[in-house]
Amino acid sequence: MIIYGTRSKAVKTEYIAEPCPNCRTLNSMQMHIFQKWAHIFWIPFFPIGKTGVSQCTHCQQVLALKNMTPALKLSYDNFKSDTKIPIWTFSGIGVIIVIAIAVNISERQTAKMVSQMISSLKKDDIIHIKLKDKAFTLAKVNRVKGDSVFLFANTYQTDKATSINDLKDKAYSITEDTLTVADLLDMNKEEKILDIER
Repeated sequence: MIIYGTRSKAVKTEYIAEPCPNCRTLNSMQMHIFQKWAHIFWIPFFPIGKTGVSQCTHCQQVLALKNMTPALKLSYDNFKSDTKIPIWTFSGIGVIIVIAIAVNISERQTAKMVSQMISSLKKDDIIHIKLKDKAFTLAKVNRVKGDSVFLFANTYQTDKATSINDLKDKAYSITEDTLTVADLLDMNKEEKILDIER
């Protein structure tokens, strides 16, 4: 279940020079500006506007924008335009960027490790292979002779890369397929080899 919605928080409060329209007390009016933002799992993703109210500290009357006098509205507009959007309201976007960078680094490290392992494959190594979009399978190394790698392909496929480990307990073909180290390196460059397990 995704929890999403909007929230708001007072980001700036200041006294203004206008008298209270209710009790006429001078220097008792405060203007409060609230920043509203959209969130997912309570993490702010982006700001969606500012709003505000005025409040008299003497009689406690609170006025929304539509109920303010013209002088209060002018003070509100000036105060609101001087209030900057807090950086933290973009935290969710920052989290997504950090996750994307981490995934990218992890994929590069895996690709580098796979490249190194292709040259030194051993019996029973398991190669995770992408056949095409939404088609993934495994191949088990049976033997390596010179530049040739003899494999048993898994007889099953999955449509998700995340489910490829479920194929480990499935049957492998009894007929050997042969690929060269150069073929496997080319497959790795084309991102068709996702991982190699030893």
